[in-house]
Amino acid sequence: MMLTTVMGLNNGVLRARDHRRSRVTFNRLVRTGALVRVLPGTFVDARLLTSRRTRCAAALATYPGSLLWGSDAVAAVSGTLDESPFSDRDPVRLVHAQSRYAAPGVTWTRRRVPAEHTSRVDGLRCPSARYLAAEAAARDEGALIERFLRGGRLEPTELPGVLPALAGTPRHQERCRIVRASVDNPWSGGERKLQELLRRNRITGWLANSELVIGGRRYFPDVLFEAARLVVEFDGYAVHAKPEVFESDRSRQNDLVIAGYRVLRYTWKQLNDEPGRLVAQLRTVLAGEITSDSADARGR
Repeated sequence: MMLTTVMGLNNGVLRARDHRRSRVTFNRLVRTGALVRVLPGTFVDARLLTSRRTRCAAALATYPGSLLWGSDAVAAVSGTLDESPFSDRDPVRLVHAQSRYAAPGVTWTRRRVPAEHTSRVDGLRCPSARYLAAEAAARDEGALIERFLRGGRLEPTELPGVLPALAGTPRHQERCRIVRASVDNPWSGGERKLQELLRRNRITGWLANSELVIGGRRYFPDVLFEAARLVVEFDGYAVHAKPEVFESDRSRQNDLVIAGYRVLRYTWKQLNDEPGRLVAQLRTVLAGEITSDSADARGR
């Protein structure tokens, strides 16, 4: 197979030791500048020097037992590695079970990631989305969990299974708390707090971000009480004040109302300053629905 073909199949990366029989051709590509050495024994297609994907692939090829880590791993799993160009000042972040010597262009984290929590994304070795999200929860209050849930990159039921693999790592109790609070599928910090309020007050019968199809359009209400035909939405100002989101919210609410759903909307201030009032309103609406249903049943 031609070296250029192999390079194309490997994200633009070639290792010198893998192509000893093609040494003449390999050296010619280096001499003409078509191949550029970026790490010991590892070369990349000169046209892809600023490709973050290619530079990550080069680091993984140089250190076979490693996985991408940190922001590089998150970007790979999210499909956003090439959204920003790679600079020679940027290190590639790798994780390995054993201590590694410092290397130019690479930063190391010592951590054993079990095989069942690893994945391969476009030829790049990474921890799984569930592992990355649960691991980060000790530092980011569940922000990566919410991002991956929102993007459909993991299911909330996958998260608890990661916790044993992270036992003994820093702030593990905090991580466990956040993972337990994520099993109901929150897509934002506000939704997480709203769900915690519902659980604390033993309000049941709801699903979070469960798909509704209305008039051919797919909606994912923050909280849905299907039996009561009630939707509860959390409106964070940073997102919902944007003009396009403002318009979408109104269209969405109209569709829900026309389809027979009632909609209650709450803000950060209401959630933080008036949680009791919020709970009382929900209970009133839900109790009214039960009473109405019971009266209808007796009338029939």
